[in-house]
Amino acid sequence: MINSREEQIMLEEAARLQLQLQGETDNHQIRLAVQNGMERGKSGSKRNSLMKGAFYGVAVAAVVAFVLFIIPVWHADQQIPVNTEPQDWGVLEPFREFISYKNNAETFESAVRNDYVQLLDNGVEVDGYLITLNAVTADENRIILLYTAETSNDQEIYGFSSSRMLDVQTGNRLNRTGGIGAHAKLNGEEDYHKYYGKSEFELDRSRPFPEQLEADFLIASVDPGKMDDPKTGTIMADIHYSPRIKFVIDLDQKFKETKTEVIYPNKEFQIEGHEVVLSRVEMSPLMIKVRYELKNEDDYKWEVRQRVFDYFFGTIASRSGSRTVELPMNTGAGLSNGYEQVFASNRLDHPDSLLLEIKSGLGIDMFVKQFELLK
Repeated sequence: MINSREEQIMLEEAARLQLQLQGETDNHQIRLAVQNGMERGKSGSKRNSLMKGAFYGVAVAAVVAFVLFIIPVWHADQQIPVNTEPQDWGVLEPFREFISYKNNAETFESAVRNDYVQLLDNGVEVDGYLITLNAVTADENRIILLYTAETSNDQEIYGFSSSRMLDVQTGNRLNRTGGIGAHAKLNGEEDYHKYYGKSEFELDRSRPFPEQLEADFLIASVDPGKMDDPKTGTIMADIHYSPRIKFVIDLDQKFKETKTEVIYPNKEFQIEGHEVVLSRVEMSPLMIKVRYELKNEDDYKWEVRQRVFDYFFGTIASRSGSRTVELPMNTGAGLSNGYEQVFASNRLDHPDSLLLEIKSGLGIDMFVKQFELLK
């Protein structure tokens, strides 16, 4: 049962989240709401459109899911510790800690281990707001961008209200599929004048690989002392915005050299009496995408698909020699005849095994099915 104090906290968090619907899902307050939800208890929660994500506390998940309902994609940002880290991230070391709490942390760490990162160090300052692009990595399917925001003493950073990416050659704006952010640490405390960000954008590999990108950002800030005010985020007048700050990135063309491997396992299994087929798997340096289809056309009805795919979850275990790491699911989405899951990837490490494990049910009734993806 939720007491009145917990209910009040959740309502305050929901009000803060509503302010950010005009912007991005990687800001400070949403991150705190997600973390608070996980601390209160983990339980399944899923959008009605068959989007799957992290496990939050049931009560908080209801609030968060309501506020995020109109956002096109729900991104999972649950805390998952990383098994093995590179010895040194060099100039990117400040990003290590907060990236380690992202579902696809292993993806970026694999990129760092394999020198698959383009360092940028490109900074622009406008009206007291300084943004620096730190690094980018990409493959045929995805772009991951790291950046830093700083302000002078007269403003404290609330978060990134917006981060966008344009393919200069085609003029197409890329779909932002996820992000995360955190304040820097100063003597063990959060430094409200410095903020680290990470955004992910989707690429369509049927189109030419981008040569030049334009990134632009909008920073939300507050007057000094307002970051510690529990009402901040509910009072529009407290929030100030930077001008849009733009950058041009000449993307290293080495990123298009590693092609996406596509396999068609055509493996069948049953969930709740319904025939499901593991039909297609796509593997690239920055993602693994798995597609499941319902075998019988009569099962394509939305209610059936919801019931079937709400009943199972998948994980991928990657083994390289004696080292095994979990590649968790980042997002999930319903299809007209099935379901699609996107996982983290460490394909750059050339793993010996990628074992997809599908689980459904609970306790003694749990069903487990395993598929080796590298056969």
